[in-house]
Amino acid sequence: MKTLTMSAMMLVALALVGCDESALEQEADAVREQTQQQAEEIRDAGQAQAEQLRESSQQSAENVRDKQDYSEERADALEDRGEAAADRTEERTEAKADAVEELGEQKADALEEVDDE
Repeated sequence: MKTLTMSAMMLVALALVGCDESALEQEADAVREQTQQQAEEIRDAGQAQAEQLRESSQQSAENVRDKQDYSEERADALEDRGEAAADRTEERTEAKADAVEELGEQKADALEEVDDE
């Protein structure tokens, strides 16, 4: 599936750019496109995971609030811990996505430098 997607992206890139770009420039463009897609997938997954954590912690907090033997403070603490976990997840996945994007940019730049020589 990845090979098919990558091939399709290469064909689209060729069609949009034409044959004026060298093979290395085209490869650099493909690397950029692929790493940006990976970064976006990582961000989307992180957002979904963070949202699930938020919903879970909010539901847990509501369950605690519904029970009379727990106080509102305990419920708020549960919700705060869930929110903090969600924030940490977002930060980690954003950093990972940024790293993937940066690595792709570096690879693409290196390919272009080789092409310019």
